[in-house]
Amino acid sequence: MAVRIKEVAQSTYSLDCGKDIVFSLPQVAYLLADDQSVLIDPGSTLAASDILSSSKRLGVNLQKLAYIIPTHIHLDHGGGAGYLAQHLPKPKVVLHPRGAGHMADPSGLVRSARLVFGQNFEKILGPVLPVPQERIHVARDGEVIRLGKRDLRIIFSPGHAAHHIAIMDSLTGGLFCGDALGFISETMPDIPFPVGLPPFDPGAYLETVDKLAALSPKMIFYAHHGARSDVKELIGRVKEICTTLGEIIQNALRSGEDEPRISELVLQYVKGFSKEAELPIIIETGISGYIQYYRNNRDKGK
Repeated sequence: MAVRIKEVAQSTYSLDCGKDIVFSLPQVAYLLADDQSVLIDPGSTLAASDILSSSKRLGVNLQKLAYIIPTHIHLDHGGGAGYLAQHLPKPKVVLHPRGAGHMADPSGLVRSARLVFGQNFEKILGPVLPVPQERIHVARDGEVIRLGKRDLRIIFSPGHAAHHIAIMDSLTGGLFCGDALGFISETMPDIPFPVGLPPFDPGAYLETVDKLAALSPKMIFYAHHGARSDVKELIGRVKEICTTLGEIIQNALRSGEDEPRISELVLQYVKGFSKEAELPIIIETGISGYIQYYRNNRDKGK
């Protein structure tokens, strides 16, 4: 697929690799041009191979890339990191300590991918290749990576995943948030919904939202949506929606409702934003993460 490149901030380019064919999620990577250049959220192996094959046409020299930084190791964000590490001579792959082992030996990721995407997921997303151990840089919370004109600060941001990080950019004041600040669908372009695929921790998610808000970013760079400058509004909405969804689902579980009924209740809430709205599949699937979390914690409390 042809990759579309757009400068979205100073020396910061979005690489739009189109939508995946499972969840219809836009796959957006970011290239930070500097003395040491960086690729953030390279996406699946299929998306990463499109980026690599399009690099000359885009006028990008990925052979000099210094770092690849997936915000987390889910295949739509970091699945192509091993492919790129094996095709490019220099870049270190920066990973949360809870994700590093899985990228060095992706057998666990492959098993999980087969459960989610089916036995032949490689035909859809490409194979998950290991990142050579010597190419892995295990990040620390608050660590600063100096590139030249800009510094990148790594912020651990659990909730959507325990191995999630966000990246704060000193040059643009922008925050690369992965899935830590929600997913924005095309039908509701101003409404970010938390992505609750299991294992999901809504309490940690809300703490992360507050942690990232305290950084006062000037822009948010979404991995499935693009760059936005209406930061306070979006962060406020995702916090409100995450809290309200939690209340709806907890109350439904206490009342003995089943999952189809809970989905109906969530859809009723979503229609408050848009009467024509339908639940994006990534949000509908994410309801199960809330349900699993509250059931697990209820059982632990017995």
